[in-house]
Amino acid sequence: MRVRMVSEGVDGAEGVGGARGGTAARPGRTNALDRAFALFHARGAVPVVVGHVLDFPAGSFTLDELRARVAERAPGLDALRFVATPGARAWTPSAAPGAAAHVSGERVDGRLAGATDAVWREPLPGRPSPGWDLRLLTCGTERVQRLCFRVDHSVVDGVGAAHLVAALLADEPVAGPYPYRPPMPGRGALGWLRSSPFGRFPEHETVPPGCGAAPSGLPATAYADVPDAELRAVASRWGAGVNDVYLTAVTGALAAFQERQGARAGDLRVVMPMSVRTAEARLAPGNAALPAVLRLPCAVTDPGERLEAVVGQTRAHKGSGLREGGWRALLRVPPALLYRGMERPAFRLVTSHIHIPGAYRVLGAPPLGASVFGLNSPGLLGYFSLTRTAATARVTVAHDRSHPAMATLPDLWREALDGLAAHPGERDGHGRLHDHKVTP
Repeated sequence: MRVRMVSEGVDGAEGVGGARGGTAARPGRTNALDRAFALFHARGAVPVVVGHVLDFPAGSFTLDELRARVAERAPGLDALRFVATPGARAWTPSAAPGAAAHVSGERVDGRLAGATDAVWREPLPGRPSPGWDLRLLTCGTERVQRLCFRVDHSVVDGVGAAHLVAALLADEPVAGPYPYRPPMPGRGALGWLRSSPFGRFPEHETVPPGCGAAPSGLPATAYADVPDAELRAVASRWGAGVNDVYLTAVTGALAAFQERQGARAGDLRVVMPMSVRTAEARLAPGNAALPAVLRLPCAVTDPGERLEAVVGQTRAHKGSGLREGGWRALLRVPPALLYRGMERPAFRLVTSHIHIPGAYRVLGAPPLGASVFGLNSPGLLGYFSLTRTAATARVTVAHDRSHPAMATLPDLWREALDGLAAHPGERDGHGRLHDHKVTP
């Protein structure tokens, strides 16, 4: 069996979780991004958490079976055994991870959504224990067992967390990944700095109407599922990538959201991570993702023109070499400066896409759906994530509770996808989208 885990989006990188028991790379030095996230500990703030959720049919496994698997696998995964210490340039060994302390469960009949939101608000295990845990939520009324994996962002990013979950839980050794491969040299560090998400933009370009209230710091989640085959069919029909179709539907959802707030839809700038995680580092501790800025053309009303505008930007990002130069620049930024940018982010919305195809099974059970949680800094309003398994594409919006209307965004995304599917399209003689250049 092969389980291929693909992180798509502006990044286009592909990766796979680790093998049974894990043979994680020996930890090296922390980078500037790791040390910036570690400063949340040093300054008494709530640590930033990355989450990965997997749903399974009810009765798929017991808590004891889950603990036994974690006890077998966790000691071989360095990202689950080390912590980033504020000010230190090397990874710090933590106490040995214990399944009893790090894996828990509860019955949540009739309250699965509320219990899931509560998981993200709870503190992670305190040091010297490693900063991660796994919660099993069993809901008989919805016939679902939900696994919620959380890890301190100073230890690993979203793509790395997805790899870790596969290595920790998947029944069979996992092959891959398709490594991140740098393109030909292109734009350098200055090119990324000019479009950096640490810059400042007018509020109307980063905050949707009706979302100006101060964040409460209390997260909530909402999601919508569509068959993955349906998403791929829309992409194939347009001759575009699945990620471009996803982003176009995000654009449509945010446009409809603005109109529901009584405002005219305007373009919004969002951040999208670009992975620089190589095959060799798939299970290594550390952050390996560069934030890219994308301007979603919400003011454009035609779905096909929206898609062309999105494609123009993602192609420009992929072919420019901006990711490589930007990553080098980011690693030279002082961690304290990065921390200030996270604490008071210029961008309020983030979007990501992870693909987990193949016969992924945990204790014999295939996942019904999956999602990623990542309100990656205190000021973020919302995190759009598309997480695709073999059968299901799930769009999840993690949002601040001070903006409850954002819970409608997953359904608005589904409606926007339907609109793109029904659009007659305008393609060239080869059945492909016309090239459309857009300046980010």
